[in-house]
Amino acid sequence: DTVLSLLGHVLDTEKVNESWELAIQFVDDPTMQAAHVEFMDIDEPTDIMTFPYSGEDDVWGDAQSGGDLIISVDRARSHAHYVDWREEDEIFFLIVHGILHLLGWDDHTEDDRNTMLAHQQELLDAWDDRP
Repeated sequence: DTVLSLLGHVLDTEKVNESWELAIQFVDDPTMQAAHVEFMDIDEPTDIMTFPYSGEDDVWGDAQSGGDLIISVDRARSHAHYVDWREEDEIFFLIVHGILHLLGWDDHTEDDRNTMLAHQQELLDAWDDRP
């Protein structure tokens, strides 16, 4: 319910009108590291990986929008402690980060990353249903 509220808030704010699907898998660092190696050829854990849906029609003929997120709970716990906020706040922050990636946001340069991180915080600050 809380994640659905967050997803709705981000999609409304970003003016997304089409139907969306989002799957989130919470994993530990070893599982994340294995996925990071498999999909990105980087042999270390990361906090989040995003996998956008192709936009191709599903079995009912509807174009799928959205994607899958893999979030490392170990990384989230560690970073939450580092920045002195609740673990669930870091999880929400990562979910917003993943949604923005699925919407086409990019953080390959330092400027793009700073802009994206600031926008994530703005979205969270404006989220009325935040626990």
